[in-house]
Amino acid sequence: MGTMLTMVAITATLATPAAAQAERVRACLSPQETRESVVAYQLHEPLTLLRDAARETRAEPLNSRLCRWNEQFVYEMSLLRRDGRVLRVFVDAASGNKLPARETSGQGR
Repeated sequence: MGTMLTMVAITATLATPAAAQAERVRACLSPQETRESVVAYQLHEPLTLLRDAARETRAEPLNSRLCRWNEQFVYEMSLLRRDGRVLRVFVDAASGNKLPARETSGQGR
């Protein structure tokens, strides 16, 4: 019984940092922080990448914001298609490469 309680305690201790880290996965930056990060980390300009995404998807650009996904800077972009559907596009801010869709779950807003 004592061994089982020890195992449960160890498991809970190991799981807690992972759960806490999962909560800190995404943090979006303010416009001022975005401008500073673009310069400091030599990231692609958001307007250029937003226009490229709009051209590629044949949609109208709505907005873009810079977020940190763990240690990666990602532009989260919204585009409006002609059928009224809003597209969410994610682009690596350092490389300019398109990323797979991600769950944003409202964090960092």
